[in-house]
Amino acid sequence: MILADKIINERKKNGWSQEELAQMLNVSRQSVSKWESAQAIPDLNRIIQMASIFNVSTDYLLKDEIEASAPAEYSDMSPSEYTDSRKISLEEANRYLNTIEKNTPSAIIATVLFILSPVVLIFMGGMSAVTDAKISSTSAGLIGLIVLFIFVACGVVIWIMIDSKEAEFKYLKNELIETMYGVSGMVKEKQNAFLGKKTALTAISVLFFILSPVPLLIAALTSGSIFWIVNFVCLILIMVAIGVGIMLYVERINEAYNNLLEDSREGFEKHKKNKKLDAFGSAYWCLVIAAFFVCGLGFGKWSYAGLIFPIAGVVYAAIFAIIKAVIGQDD
Repeated sequence: MILADKIINERKKNGWSQEELAQMLNVSRQSVSKWESAQAIPDLNRIIQMASIFNVSTDYLLKDEIEASAPAEYSDMSPSEYTDSRKISLEEANRYLNTIEKNTPSAIIATVLFILSPVVLIFMGGMSAVTDAKISSTSAGLIGLIVLFIFVACGVVIWIMIDSKEAEFKYLKNELIETMYGVSGMVKEKQNAFLGKKTALTAISVLFFILSPVPLLIAALTSGSIFWIVNFVCLILIMVAIGVGIMLYVERINEAYNNLLEDSREGFEKHKKNKKLDAFGSAYWCLVIAAFFVCGLGFGKWSYAGLIFPIAGVVYAAIFAIIKAVIGQDD
């Protein structure tokens, strides 16, 4: 039920004519007629007035998904208290979603570059270990490091560009927001349409993570040479990069929907808690990557190094769930 229908229902429930309601709101009868025919939308002050007059909540009037008339929870709040939150129009919400969708492929590329940055270094190390290779370990290491720094630099530049393009929407995480009429319904429709795609892509990404250690297991069973073990390690990183890229796409799009649908104050508190989770995640995966290189490059135990990411993923999920429970963060 939309706002126009709710105004009609509440007015008739109280036995008022359009003229009588207009007098209570200090507007013309034509204004009320336009609201009820959905030709115009009342401003925030009028909506607050109507919530008080009808004895319903502003959420009931503004949110399409709330069908049953509910007693006013905030009817004693002044209009100035509502203006503390930032208003999100339908046009602004669409622009935000379009910006996230447009920048997500670039975000995937940047993240994949970070993950694949050591691939050439590892591959060149394997090449130099081959007895008939015409490249020295020094040259191989130098080439690998140059490519690694180029990949990382490109990834950083891409993320900086993405951050600058999305800077205008940072208030969604740092301020209290309130969506205007029509935003909630539009976002829910998009989110429901994305649900099937989200489920399929999540399953595919998890499959890549689960299968990532298989190449090293094959190498161990077939007693492959160092060169082939190194190639399998590179394949593991490629599989992990694909899985992370798919998961990143799902998470960015889904987070964009949630940013617009969450209750303003609850969402604000959730984002503050998410900062703690993000800090933990960054530190954890930096340690995992360091352990991978120490095990592989430092000790030459590539067969063990290949198992670090799958095991780390399982451990991360368990620790993440515990931390969320401790700080009171819901899924």
